[in-house]
Amino acid sequence: MISTGAVLPAAAAGALIGLAVRALLPARRDLTSALNRLDVSTASTAAQPASAPAAGGSLQERIGAYLLAGFGGRVALPYKDLNLLRISPAAHLGKRFLFALYGLLLPQLLQALSAAAGAPFPFSVPVVLSLVLGCFFWFVPGKEVAADAAAARLVVRQAVASYLDRVALARIANSGAAQALTQTAEVGNGFIFVRMRQVFHEADLSGVTVWDALKQLGEELDIPELTRPADTLALAGDGAAVYTTLRAQAQQLRKAQLSDAKAQANEASEAMVVPVAFGVILMLVFVMIPVTFTILGN
Repeated sequence: MISTGAVLPAAAAGALIGLAVRALLPARRDLTSALNRLDVSTASTAAQPASAPAAGGSLQERIGAYLLAGFGGRVALPYKDLNLLRISPAAHLGKRFLFALYGLLLPQLLQALSAAAGAPFPFSVPVVLSLVLGCFFWFVPGKEVAADAAAARLVVRQAVASYLDRVALARIANSGAAQALTQTAEVGNGFIFVRMRQVFHEADLSGVTVWDALKQLGEELDIPELTRPADTLALAGDGAAVYTTLRAQAQQLRKAQLSDAKAQANEASEAMVVPVAFGVILMLVFVMIPVTFTILGN
């Protein structure tokens, strides 16, 4: 007969698996949440811990909001990466918590199943596995965010290189620094151009210069490619000198893009070494097995 001590951990772990699967599924967001995420006024505050849970948010957002309200100052989160990816800190923290909880209770589920089968593991085995898996799953969402943010910054770097060329042409055509920045940002449709237009509009309403707003955006998203041209245009010197500086910065960005592309190609080649080697070894094994049996049979 199955004891209650074995059933309860299994039931708790089963419920946790359901919660983890629910957290992995994309949440259905309402229109208000989507518009708030695109709004500059709310996007600028995304780098700060939330103080209250969102009423209409997903499960992980509500859990993360409660955790931020209680332990927001003690948890280090990649706010700049989250702001770049337009992920709320509450959703990220809630996902990390659910993942860690899943890792903690998964060995308990295995222990309950083995106890139900009459062959339980030693007590230390599930405890150690719980700690290891809990720590591992806690860091998994952070690694995903870092990788996605790095890929997003590569895309932004490509867009900024084109943006600098257009701003340089506008400056050499005797356009003002503010006019060159704002009018050039109207051309692109990418994420970074949308954010720049929002920031420039907010700066116009608040009386802040557009180059200061661009620099603030670069610091907020951890994109130095935006802060350097902002410092250059803040000087508002001679048009030809600014043109040369901006074109040089755009050329440096393109060289950095080429280096990044080569590094990614090398990483892809290195990643293919193990699968290719394994395939070759497996093919040799299948080829040599009949020959070996033939030789041994003779």
